[in-house]
Amino acid sequence: MSSFPTKRLAEVASKIQDGTHFSPRLGGGKFKYITSKNIGFGSLRLRSVERISREEHEKIYRRADTRFGDVLLTKDGANTGNSALNTFNEEISLLSSVAFIRANPKLSSETFILQYLLSGDGQRQIADAMAGNAITRLTLAKIKDLMVPVPDLSEQRRIGTILADVDSLVASLERLITKKRAIKQGMMQELLTGRTRLPGFAGRWHLKKFADLLSYQQPGQFLVSSTDYVDTGIPVLTAGKTFVLGHTTETIGIYNSLPVIIFDDFTTESKYVDFPFKAKSSAMKILSAKPGVDLRFAFERMQLVDYAAVDHKRRWIGEYSKLEVDVPPIEEQRAIARVAADADAAIILLECRLGATRAIKQGMMQELLTGRTRLMPTETSA
Repeated sequence: MSSFPTKRLAEVASKIQDGTHFSPRLGGGKFKYITSKNIGFGSLRLRSVERISREEHEKIYRRADTRFGDVLLTKDGANTGNSALNTFNEEISLLSSVAFIRANPKLSSETFILQYLLSGDGQRQIADAMAGNAITRLTLAKIKDLMVPVPDLSEQRRIGTILADVDSLVASLERLITKKRAIKQGMMQELLTGRTRLPGFAGRWHLKKFADLLSYQQPGQFLVSSTDYVDTGIPVLTAGKTFVLGHTTETIGIYNSLPVIIFDDFTTESKYVDFPFKAKSSAMKILSAKPGVDLRFAFERMQLVDYAAVDHKRRWIGEYSKLEVDVPPIEEQRAIARVAADADAAIILLECRLGATRAIKQGMMQELLTGRTRLMPTETSA
């Protein structure tokens, strides 16, 4: 419950409008055309931005004249509720799946409105506003009726600034994790193919099939007998996702001969697993290292396989085990595996820091946006 007074979003905004309801001709222009796919949760997604001509843009912009700093809110589709600030200095066009919110500068701050929309309370309001709709959708009327806390404008700005600073830290950690993953991928591409050798190794590599490196078995007795999961107990892995789906208290048939590689027939993805588990699907293969093979080396080498180029029959033994790769002696395998493990450890450390930072921000939002914790005005010298 907020200790701040609340008002309808329409009362503290100078304009709320969505984009065009008619699809323009794409391509051949310089004006960016922003749709729901470009609005992330707190930031823009700009890897794939469509463009339209000046003529098409001007027809849209006459109605939806979004400006730098406006809040962009996804109102249709799977990303409904995602929101970010418009960071484009130039004019852009919006599809109807995106609305913009321009704050009344005498009453509200865009950064504060954004942070509230991203908060737990804001997201619950958005979910409630969509309730009962056959299609995931927010109407403009529903957006205008969203209730927002309205502290003093100077406090809104302070809250918006401090939460935006945490967002910047989150974004920098995300970029660093992406960079570390790319570095590891490039490093593994060199080491696992023998193009670059670690110091002290010069032995000959030999061409071997994956069947020579790994043995496999079906989950069999390790399959769970129920789809009911609880929060404690043994992790359950499932095909089609190859991740920790949930937990079960059933303790019979736990796979303990670790580590292993879980190969998913549905996604052709693999996972290095070093914790006891049960399985939910027989479409997984449990792979173990044969004598003279380092399991992590084999796992990392599997990540370089272009499975899209393989006849996808979803059978490990019938297809992927036939693939041939160059393999060094066991000592070099282990050395490469240690490099990979060290790189993964650094990434995991950053991911833990990222998770902690996100959790801290959620706590800060709960305190600051409800008024339970107040930010004092910054003292200025006379």
